[in-house]
Amino acid sequence: MFSANTPLRAMLPVAIMAASSTAHGAGLELTQHGTKETGHGFAGTAALLEDASVVAHNPAGLLRLSGTQTSLGVSAIYADLNYNVRVQREKIELPYGLDPTPVSGPGNATSKEVSIAPHLYLAHRISDDAAVGVGIYAPFASGSDFPAGWAGRYHSEETSQTTVNINPVFAFRATDTVTVGFGGFIQMYDAKLTNQIDTGYLVAEALVDRVREQEGEAAARATAEDAVARIGSQFDIENDIEIDSMAFGLSFGLLWEMNDRTRFGLNYRSRTEHVATGQAKRKEVSDPAFRERLVQTVQGFANITEEDARDAVASAFDERGALGGDLESTITLPDVLTLSAFHQWTDRIAVMGSVTYTNWSVYDELRLSYADTSARGGSDITESGDDVRRRDLVQPLEFEDSYRFGVGASYAWDDRLTLRTGASFDQSPLRNSDFRTPRGPDNDRYIVGLGASYQWRDNLSVDVAYSWIQIKEGDVTAVENPAGSNHRAIGTSEGTLHNLAAQLNYRF
Repeated sequence: MFSANTPLRAMLPVAIMAASSTAHGAGLELTQHGTKETGHGFAGTAALLEDASVVAHNPAGLLRLSGTQTSLGVSAIYADLNYNVRVQREKIELPYGLDPTPVSGPGNATSKEVSIAPHLYLAHRISDDAAVGVGIYAPFASGSDFPAGWAGRYHSEETSQTTVNINPVFAFRATDTVTVGFGGFIQMYDAKLTNQIDTGYLVAEALVDRVREQEGEAAARATAEDAVARIGSQFDIENDIEIDSMAFGLSFGLLWEMNDRTRFGLNYRSRTEHVATGQAKRKEVSDPAFRERLVQTVQGFANITEEDARDAVASAFDERGALGGDLESTITLPDVLTLSAFHQWTDRIAVMGSVTYTNWSVYDELRLSYADTSARGGSDITESGDDVRRRDLVQPLEFEDSYRFGVGASYAWDDRLTLRTGASFDQSPLRNSDFRTPRGPDNDRYIVGLGASYQWRDNLSVDVAYSWIQIKEGDVTAVENPAGSNHRAIGTSEGTLHNLAAQLNYRF
């Protein structure tokens, strides 16, 4: 008889939220909060301060604006992500050893996605020395979508993560040359993560363990070779995870206007602690035809009876196996600190630069837990003990703190038209190829921006910009750690992103 506590240790949902794909910044960071800044390659963001997007870039800059102003913009981001990998899973462990098993499907895969990132700001001058504002923008996001059946399907198929900040702020003049801004924000987080689970292989592994215990190593070897060849990668279950959350944070800005041509800005946005909840759904689990096809295939293995086959499949599909259920996760998104400088070199030419620090080391792992703890297991399994399949799902990320360095310039063609350009180097928080997965091919990024602003009327202007982002090619040696199933992707990844942005600015 097949025991319900047989260790199908890989029957865990894989929910790897690694690095960004559609985001402009390294990690999950999204940097396009204003179109002028996009045209400068995201250089000088905390000191440029020319429209209502100061709410996100540096709230102290509100006192550089007059009256009541609003800015409405949108960025369209096209991400072209490429993987060239071979994926294999170590064969069922036996003392004499077996060679790794290649996973079926093409190893060359491309994710081509278009994402839309809108933003909206309102700024109002209360007096000569005080101002208020509010903004809605997206500080973190990522996304990718790989074709069904590709070799990396056990690591990732679809990844979509979105955050939205609603950020009211207040600014006041502290001295003749120093202004201070601060505020709080509500941050909403939503994620959808899908991949496949190699159920056939998991059932085969459990059956081999059972045969080894009852009939010895020779019989186990025969069963393993038969099972791996006939059901490995042949009975995939779609793993669909959706979670969401809301959290709160603080923002702070400081502006020093050294003189009428030179200024320095500092902007800080705090980390946020999300307690996200959601579900893992697996539709094949409730499909009788899918179950019966697996039973009939397993029944034909060496040393396996019909009763063994039905018990094995039933165990793999119950609440301690692939049934899915409610999940919860604590997710920490990092602090971000930017220091910028702006200098009006001549009446027509201005130059700017910035350094941004992101505290990515707080995001060292993704841990998901089943809300139902009644079946949660530990590291050891006994005939009467808990099942390891309900333990926490942990994906090590090992992110490190990162920096972005940028320089930019603008040229006032005339009283109405201003041209912009800039470039940045954005350091990746992911430095170890063992943690680079198809959830996001994150690596160091090179950014170049071009833009223009046109003053249509005294109270109406428009900004347009384009930025090109190249993600450096990186090695991939990813292991699907949360599932413990040893699907290893070995190869390379790289990507290119194109961003078109437009923004309207209106003063009432």
